[in-house]
Amino acid sequence: MTNPPPVLDERARQAHAALDRRQEAIAVPGVVDLLLRWSGDQPAAPALSDGEAVLSYAEFRRQVDHLARHLRQEGVTAERRVALVMPRGTPLVLALWAVLRAGGAYVPIDPAWPEARRKSTLAAAQPHRVMTAAEVAHLLNQPAPEAALPLPDGRDAAYVIFTSGSTGAPKGVVVEHAQLAAYVAAVTQALDLAGNRRFALSSTVAADLGNTTLFGAMAVGGCLVVADEAAMTDGTAFARFIARQDIDCLKIVPSHLAALLDTATPRLPRTLVLGGERAAATLLSTIRALDSGVRVFNHYGPTETTVGVMVHALDAGGAIPDGLPLDRVLAGSVVRLLDAAGHPVPLGAVGEVHIGGAQVGRGYLDRPDDPAFIDDPLVPGQRLYRTGDLARLLPEGGLRLVGRADDQVKVRGFRVEPAEIEAAALAQPGVRQAAVRPWGEGADLRLVLYVTGGGDIDALRAALKQRLPDALVPTHVMAMPALPRLGNGKVDRSALPPPEAAPATAPETAGDPLEIMVAGLVAALLERDAVGRTDNLFDLGFHSLLVIKLVARLRRRLGVEIAPALVFDHPTVAAVADQLRTLGADPDAARQAVA
Repeated sequence: MTNPPPVLDERARQAHAALDRRQEAIAVPGVVDLLLRWSGDQPAAPALSDGEAVLSYAEFRRQVDHLARHLRQEGVTAERRVALVMPRGTPLVLALWAVLRAGGAYVPIDPAWPEARRKSTLAAAQPHRVMTAAEVAHLLNQPAPEAALPLPDGRDAAYVIFTSGSTGAPKGVVVEHAQLAAYVAAVTQALDLAGNRRFALSSTVAADLGNTTLFGAMAVGGCLVVADEAAMTDGTAFARFIARQDIDCLKIVPSHLAALLDTATPRLPRTLVLGGERAAATLLSTIRALDSGVRVFNHYGPTETTVGVMVHALDAGGAIPDGLPLDRVLAGSVVRLLDAAGHPVPLGAVGEVHIGGAQVGRGYLDRPDDPAFIDDPLVPGQRLYRTGDLARLLPEGGLRLVGRADDQVKVRGFRVEPAEIEAAALAQPGVRQAAVRPWGEGADLRLVLYVTGGGDIDALRAALKQRLPDALVPTHVMAMPALPRLGNGKVDRSALPPPEAAPATAPETAGDPLEIMVAGLVAALLERDAVGRTDNLFDLGFHSLLVIKLVARLRRRLGVEIAPALVFDHPTVAAVADQLRTLGADPDAARQAVA
């Protein structure tokens, strides 16, 4: 006997109804149509800026078409995938658009991934061809063949993005041209992007976070401005990038932005879109204090539903909440908050977020029957994607995310399935059992791996760094005689001890004032009582965002210009202090800082 659906009052019914905007879908051109339109309407306007180089819309289209004709001649047509293995930059943007123009689907591969991850993703993607930045330059220098470039069909795949998989291996999300076009039109309307002219491309395209500005710029005939690595790893360089490039719109992960704003003279764009994780009240307060005129949006949605389906605009003059809600569904989409039986939940109750409508992707590559995509229990024949996100229906409308129905976590904006880390650990010699538990939240979230088997922990940690992207590498690895179990035999993750409980030798005490100051800053960032002068910072839990903060604080304390690479290349307190001495750091300043 099934449980009856919960009784909903009129306010709850209205709140659910407001989450259904399928009937408001916008009739839109495809993204390739947008390129053709703007290159004809404003050929001299800037389309792409990368450092000192600027391409007009006419030149941008010429180079895209040139590459697309080469790809078309090589057999890149509908459903043919092209892997793009190159960093953020002009070659990547040109190649991406050329694949779309040729009618194929691009597969972004981050060259910063470990070689093993790149190879496994390429094996799963089975691309028709692989392109690098060098090949883009080569093809642009070759005469373009005569090849027709018909417009892609809305049902053709536009891109495949690989995300962390619960089965232990990455899975490819297939998004079609129609779904991408629906997102671009709806997000342009929801965020009023037409008022922006210069959009920053500031994240890897191997995740879809940056697609908001990547395609948003083309939607309004704006200029896409590529942020170099320095701008996104150094607070001072970031502020300089925002100011010099006159950036209007930026999409970024909140913890990443918080790290970049930890500098002497921070700068912000006029439109700020936050996504990938919860935005802390402290960050929102910092933004408002820096510039109360900045438009701040919270943007939510999984890769499977094309970038994002809900937004919330922060009230410029209202109270700052501890975590932003989501109160506006993009036109053409529907969000359902359902209980375990598939019934809409009452006000205040927690349900699982399901998404349907124009932006739901085709599904997973080579996995047509994945159970994450289901039939809509309220409108049979319509597809829903089960996000696994839990949320509470708010009396004032909209919803607030409250957690997950599974073990998935977000690490610095990247989606992480603990099962993928566990599978990588179990593939190493000597590891018999493995379990991952996250500790903390936001920028302070740490992944701890617990293993049994008595293998070499240092060797295991090194092996994981060779197999997993940076966000998936555990900050701590703890060997245990056995993993705690529940009565049903499953691992009791709640009983896994915190990393501080791991046995450790006393840290080697820092010596001179410079080392003491560096050690103090590192310990504060790691929220530890002390760190040793020769401990590897990244083995202790350091990551790229903490490097940004450490560098900013060292600059303020010592007045020395240092690059984040210094910490990556010399990852101990003693080595950092030694490099600071080489750069002329004033020992007296260090003594005063310590005092």
